[in-house]
Amino acid sequence: MSETDLIKQLEETGNYRVIKKLEPQEFYNEDDGSDKKIAVFLDVETTGKDTEKDEIIELGMVAFEYNIDSGKIYRILEKFNELEEPTIEISKEASEVNGITMEMVKGHKINDSKVEEFISDASLILSHNAQFDRQLSEKRFPFFIDKCWGCSMNDVSWQDQGYKIRALEFLAYKFGYFFEGHRATNDCLASIHLLTKELPKSGNLVLEDLLLNARKKLYRVIPLGKTYGAKDDLKKREYKFNWNAKFWYIDLEKELVDQEHHWLKENYGLDAKVEFVDAFNRHSNRV
Repeated sequence: MSETDLIKQLEETGNYRVIKKLEPQEFYNEDDGSDKKIAVFLDVETTGKDTEKDEIIELGMVAFEYNIDSGKIYRILEKFNELEEPTIEISKEASEVNGITMEMVKGHKINDSKVEEFISDASLILSHNAQFDRQLSEKRFPFFIDKCWGCSMNDVSWQDQGYKIRALEFLAYKFGYFFEGHRATNDCLASIHLLTKELPKSGNLVLEDLLLNARKKLYRVIPLGKTYGAKDDLKKREYKFNWNAKFWYIDLEKELVDQEHHWLKENYGLDAKVEFVDAFNRHSNRV
């Protein structure tokens, strides 16, 4: 009995679900003559979780072709992976996750010119946690500031599609595959594979949905003053908390901004400031 037949037989019982290890792919769709752009999926491994004090110790990037309207992915183009010795110690927690030790990175330095050249033709930089990866990348490589960014964790309508957990390993499992995670290039390839999947309710490709959300021009509402007493209600209204700058915020479409101002003032006596957010500064600590 072939492997395929065995899997089919198991799954037809209703008692098993077989997931497959991700195999590297050179392309996902044949060239159909449509206009294509280049995107770069990026992942960093770091000394820890603090975007202010921690440093990049591994940078992985994978470039690929995509269509800006359909979200279809075509060829995988190039891969980049380099290590860097940090100026601070790698935390025990970080090493346990990514398996990288000080001995592995000793004497290594990421080549800035090669990184800049690698992303030069990219119209979009992607990450599965852009709020973390973008901030670390911009701090180490300032030329990332000039790029549009998108996030496969926060710019995809996962909750609307029935997924409350957005961890990459969990989403991969839900879409029928697994991978050796927590090394930069592996995570990039697993994330690109996720972008090719079809969302169960909308029927859109994951990348198509991401692009629709990343293109939105939004307004960031930031409550001013003491917000501790409001934190539970802010969470319910889907505010997020910037741990580095220590403020709550929510990104809204323009027509909802005045309504949010009114809610903050009426319920908690809070004023707010508003900043424009698009793909050039979303997920960055520059907002």
